Amino acid sequence: MQVIVVGGGIAGISAALALADSPNVEKVVLLEARKHLGGRVSSVKDPVTGMELDNCQHACFRVYTRFLQLLGRVNAQSSVRLQQRTNLPFIQTNSGVSASLRDGRLSPPNHMLGSVLKFPFLSLKDKMAMKKAVKVLQKLTEAQRMDLDDIPFDEWLRNNGQTERAIERFWGFFVLAALNLPIEEASTSVCILLFKRGLFGSADAFDAGAFTNHLSAAIDEPIQRSLKDAGVEIWLNAKVNQLLWKDGECVGVQRGEEKMLADNVVLATPQHITAKLLNPKMPIKADNTETDHTTANKVDTATPLPSAVPFAALEVAERLNCLDYRAIIGIHALYEGIRIPENVFFYRILDEPLIQMIFNRNSELSAQVIVPNTQWLSVPISGADSFLKMTDEVLQAEFEKIIDKLWENNNEAELKRFFVVRSKLATFAPTSGSSKMRPSSGEVGSGITLAGDYTDHGWPSTMEGATRSGLLAAAHILEMNWNQDENWPNWPTPPKRGDERWGIWDCK
Repeated sequence: MQVIVVGGGIAGISAALALADSPNVEKVVLLEARKHLGGRVSSVKDPVTGMELDNCQHACFRVYTRFLQLLGRVNAQSSVRLQQRTNLPFIQTNSGVSASLRDGRLSPPNHMLGSVLKFPFLSLKDKMAMKKAVKVLQKLTEAQRMDLDDIPFDEWLRNNGQTERAIERFWGFFVLAALNLPIEEASTSVCILLFKRGLFGSADAFDAGAFTNHLSAAIDEPIQRSLKDAGVEIWLNAKVNQLLWKDGECVGVQRGEEKMLADNVVLATPQHITAKLLNPKMPIKADNTETDHTTANKVDTATPLPSAVPFAALEVAERLNCLDYRAIIGIHALYEGIRIPENVFFYRILDEPLIQMIFNRNSELSAQVIVPNTQWLSVPISGADSFLKMTDEVLQAEFEKIIDKLWENNNEAELKRFFVVRSKLATFAPTSGSSKMRPSSGEVGSGITLAGDYTDHGWPSTMEGATRSGLLAAAHILEMNWNQDENWPNWPTPPKRGDERWGIWDCK
């Protein structure tokens, strides 16, 4: 069996590796339109300093079991350090008061109860209401959860007695951070999965992980080595123009004038590119995937529609065109000197719509990467569509205002570089009613399989969701009866607390 994987993001990488590991697959070819692998999990070069800076802050959690398996498979355990105890710190700019949500000795879903009861930013009324909602969502069956897809999560929360303060400061924060979506737009079904499997699923589920290097070094380099060692043929700068069809079956792809044949094609491209490849004549809402500072795939819109395209492909393309994207802005601030306390690793900043979180990258990076007497701060702005037109100068002013409020100006630290990456189409949006639009991996028809964070694996647009989609695509091609909540066979198991193979992110 020969397989072509189109798209070298996390979904395509996962599918290619899983297929190459199978004795039933003779050859795997991975085609990526860009000059690097990783897709949206990547870095960009600052033209001033020459530093590789991540397109935005990427967080990894212990509940990302399949993604952690992927890192283990490519021998990249050293690229991530994980908390040994969940510690999610919050701070308020006006008061300077800080507090953390931590796991305690009680069993899930009550393992954070102690820190929640002490949490100063919620009243007792807020907390009692939250406890009732947690009980309700824990009792929901999978069928009941899916039935809530059409309902916005804030509506469900209000119907279940949640206060406005609890919605804004607790529920809304986790939804915005994980789904890149305001709570009033998010599907209740996806949000409940987030809380049931994540925050309340197990005591260690929300142990945060930090990448110890920029993403190109942490992800791209070890993955390329592992793919090549597994026999995967990697083509970079290899844009696919169209799919090849014969008698309603996909038989390969075309690059320019070159035709490449295969027994199976995995489409692991962003949803709008997948839609355009399935139906080249369809006008696509998202015109391109270009971000400031990066170059992305484009599809030739002049390609005629082959007569052999099956109806299922056209129908899936229509549904994909109904899915929306949401933007993320990544801010990087490079200081000469130490601007904020070195023991700060990250903070959720309360009541600030723009500067929502701040990460001290020095606390994450390996010692070999840190430049002496410098500090690198990172700010991800989720759900950033309304902020995209803000100039760098305005963003910098807002950033410095918050920094000065929380930590008085340190004259010994000088801001040397302020760098902004705007990703207009960063993630697909799991809005209310969107789940029915998400296709399964094998839904298009014979010879073609879909992979991508937007496919029907249940998870939101995360590295974990992308990995699961790639493995589901591989399982479909290999005709495996694989439960995605089980480990992928013959890949290293995900790390438990204290696993000596993985580094420890000391965030006490």
